Formats: sequence, C-alpha cells, structure tokens
Amino acid sequence: MRIRFDRSWSLALGVCLGLAGCGRDATTPAPTIIVDGSSTVFRISRAARDAFAEVDPDVTVVLDNHGTGGGFARYLEGEVDVIDASRDAKPDEKSRAWAQAIEWTRLLVAYDGITVAVNPKNDFVRELSVEQLRKLWGEGSTVKTWRDLDPSWPDRPIVLYSPDDDSGTYEFFVAAILGEGAEPREDVQQSPDDNVLISGVAGDADGIGYFGYAYYQANKDRLRPVAVKATADAPAVLPSPETIADKSYAPLSRPLYLFVKNAAAKRPETWRFLNFYLDEISTLAVRAGYDPPTPEDVAAGKAALARFAPATKTDDAKPATP
Repeated sequence: MRIRFDRSWSLALGVCLGLAGCGRDATTPAPTIIVDGSSTVFRISRAARDAFAEVDPDVTVVLDNHGTGGGFARYLEGEVDVIDASRDAKPDEKSRAWAQAIEWTRLLVAYDGITVAVNPKNDFVRELSVEQLRKLWGEGSTVKTWRDLDPSWPDRPIVLYSPDDDSGTYEFFVAAILGEGAEPREDVQQSPDDNVLISGVAGDADGIGYFGYAYYQANKDRLRPVAVKATADAPAVLPSPETIADKSYAPLSRPLYLFVKNAAAKRPETWRFLNFYLDEISTLAVRAGYDPPTPEDVAAGKAALARFAPATKTDDAKPATP
C-alpha cells in the first residue's frame, strides 16, 4: 500500500513568500534557496532554516521532503539547489548530472542509525539478526507469522511498514539487509511520511517497521526498538547515539549528506546559508535527533565550501593578474 501526498502547495507558498521579501520592494524578488529530499535530513535542514532566518531574514529557504530519490529527480530537472540525502548518490544519478554539466559538492552533516521498531505490546521480539531481517523482508518471503521467524514466538500475522522506494532510508535498508540490487517483498504497507509509518506500528500490536533514529526517539513512548545482530555470533546492539557514533550498530548506521549544486553554492545567499549550516551543525544535528559529524567531517565540508566563497571588497579591488 503506497500513501503519497502532494506537497507542491508548500513549494508554491514558499516561493510566494520569498517574492514578497522582508522589507523589500514588492518588485524585487527576495533571494530564495530550494532544498528538497530526505525526510530524515529534513529535520536538520528545518532546524538550520529556522535558525538562519534569525540572522539573515531576507533570504527565503524553501524546504520540502520528497525523499532522497525525489530530491535527486528534482535536482536533475534543475528545480533544486540543495538535496537532503540519507544515502550517497547512485552511479546513474552521478552520470546524468555530469552529462548535464550540473555538478555538485557533497557535505556530510550527521550520522544516523536506521531503527527497526515494534509495538510496545510485542514483548517477545527483543532482537533480530540480519539473517532474520533478510528472511522477513526479502523478495518472495514466506514469513507470514512471528512463528515463521522463531518457533517460540506466537502464531500471529506480521504487518510490515516501510518508507516508499523514493526514500533513501528504504534504499539504504534494502542494500544493507538484502544486498545491492535486491528487491523487498511486496506485501508491505509503504508511505513517504515517517509519521504515518510510526502511527501504523504504534497502532498495530503485530506491526514492525523502520525509520531514522530521530523519528524513533521522538516517539519512543509509542514504539520499542529491536536490537540488531550483524551476524549470528555477533552481540545484539540497540541503536543509540553511542552505538551509531562508534559504528557498532551495524549494518544500519549511516552518514547523512547535503548535495549542493555548485552553481547555486556560488550565489552569496546560498553560500551564507551553507556556511551557517556547517558552523552550527554540531548543535543542529543533535537538535534534530542525530549524531553530529566529526570535527574532521566539518573541516572537510568547510574546505569544500570555501571554493565558492563570495569575493570580498578587498578581493574585488585587487588588480587582475596579467
């Protein structure tokens, strides 16, 4: 079951607000930055947008969350300046972008752990191995009841919830658990909205689903996380800021990114927003519910972004090199 929502109205509203400006002449468009993509990274970008508005209110940041795949699709149509991405770019996305000469710069902004969760009434599923997750979610799975996974568990039907296939969370989970190029089973209740998935699991005693750690953390009174065993002999590990940071929550720990169109990064307003984003990322990532990037990650991002820094008046005054 796929549940999709048309968020185009929010984009139109954001652009209209941007055109109105803040203290500007009505005929002069306000600088606008378009951000779209992952619902996971959306939480960080929303925090960045709100904080940036306090220091640079004349810039309008239009923010949406059509999934990582949706963000890349809009980018390739020339509609997006910044992609929120909960996975790396795919080879075909890279090749299509390069073919159109619309190059990007990747910035790592946080770390996340995809959290597998069940209903709190489920008192028997405390841990699952990657092998069991593969058996449960894999294409053509014959697992219909909990007993099919473990003979000591109840003979009750399992109800599965997952993001849809535009989601970077979906794609990362499928690759990490099932393998690159694999397909999941079809009888899954899908939605692009993490809150719909959470409500599904929270409202179904036999529900199980997965989403970014911050969405679980914000709803931990309604859900119970399941510890994951990377191998049959490995310890079962619950997601937490510590296990995500030290990568012991495997294989579902992952980095989160921004992909910034280079042409957009050269615009002063975009550069100011992104520079602010990286300056404040340790606070913003934690506020959004994720592990912040390492100092080395931030330094690498700042160095990459420095290539697009607007020229200063001093720079403009320098004579041209003969």
